[in-house]
Amino acid sequence: MKIVEQIEKHQQTEQQLIEERSKIPARISLKNMPDQARYNRLKPESKMLMNIIKMICYRAETAVANELSNSLIINVREEKRMLVKQIIQNNANLIPDYKNKTLTVVLHSLSAPRFNLAAEKLTQILNQTETIFPGTDLTLKFKTSAFSNCER
Repeated sequence: MKIVEQIEKHQQTEQQLIEERSKIPARISLKNMPDQARYNRLKPESKMLMNIIKMICYRAETAVANELSNSLIINVREEKRMLVKQIIQNNANLIPDYKNKTLTVVLHSLSAPRFNLAAEKLTQILNQTETIFPGTDLTLKFKTSAFSNCER
């Protein structure tokens, strides 16, 4: 009898809890959330700026990929974006030369010799632009360590 009474008490407690839970809305609006639990949402202007930055990055990646496609022979379609990402994620040495007003960017060797050749051709194209590094008077010079004997 004692066990049956305990079971009935637990069942009543369970029913009360179920009723209490049903009174709580499944979803609440952001304005009704407590400040501690509220998540930060981007304002429309911030979101638009982030989307513009992403679009600019995608277009820059596409332009570089198209330049690299001329250097790739095998699997051009599949490899050109992968190669751009590999170049972006790869380590590089920055060697400033204030006397000659240059900033040399030496890209470390990539995963395959054909990628190193494509990167070398890309560096030649980039060097022709004679880009000035923002905020300085240093001209960017690009090299790949696979084909250059650079100083450390």
